Amino acid sequence: MTSISRYIFVLIFIVSCAQETTDTIENDLLARTYFNEFMPCQAGPDYSAENMTKMIAHWQSLLTDEALMGVWGYAPASDQNLYPDTGWWELQWSSKEAADNAWSQWVENAEASKWQAEYENVLVCDGDARNGFEGVFPIAAEEFGDLPDSGYFFSAVWLCNFNEGYGIKDAKGFLPKFANTVKASNGYNKTSYHFGNYFADDNPDADFLWADFTNSRDSMMQAAAAFEQDVAPDMFPIFSQFAACGDRPDEYDGWMLYDAENKDFAPRFMD
Repeated sequence: MTSISRYIFVLIFIVSCAQETTDTIENDLLARTYFNEFMPCQAGPDYSAENMTKMIAHWQSLLTDEALMGVWGYAPASDQNLYPDTGWWELQWSSKEAADNAWSQWVENAEASKWQAEYENVLVCDGDARNGFEGVFPIAAEEFGDLPDSGYFFSAVWLCNFNEGYGIKDAKGFLPKFANTVKASNGYNKTSYHFGNYFADDNPDADFLWADFTNSRDSMMQAAAAFEQDVAPDMFPIFSQFAACGDRPDEYDGWMLYDAENKDFAPRFMD
């Protein structure tokens, strides 16, 4: 009887610890914010998968700032985007101060200037036109399956504005309920679905961005169907109290360009 009691106690303890670990991870994701910047980019006449591979490899060799946590590239995937010919680079930093310091060093870097000149016919990005956001990512990227090893992802980015009298506090308060409802659905399996809210520092187009990420366009359609069936009935009325988004999202083919936790990573682009 004593052995059985000990077994039951150990089992309960393990289950309890596992639940506490899960809760801690979820709370960390909701509580942790980043400073993310988006800067506009234009593809040049020599834009290709081969040239982008060379360009990114050269660029990665110039990176030294430990405050840079990740970089992603977005190529427009719809002619109905707000800026249909514009791509974007997203840079994630540990803080705004760290980002400003890194940029001040970058613009004075002779090797960085040579790199920009060498690849100006491939891709040109306007660092002076970058916009800053507070980024929150309530669901882990691997919650519904790993993203492709190539670094590819598909994204749908909604431009949203707060209703009068509401703001960031209301949006952040909504995120735990939304994330839990998504995770309770079976419809997102194998889509790699996760999402981010980007609260604008000074953006003329929107108060915040709601970005959905999946491993393919087909998976985004699957996630949209799961949202309509399992999430929207309860969550959309709550969201609509404090914010409204555009009628359709901007769509992008994206690639991870740099991962501070895996500095040997190299994206594999597709033409």
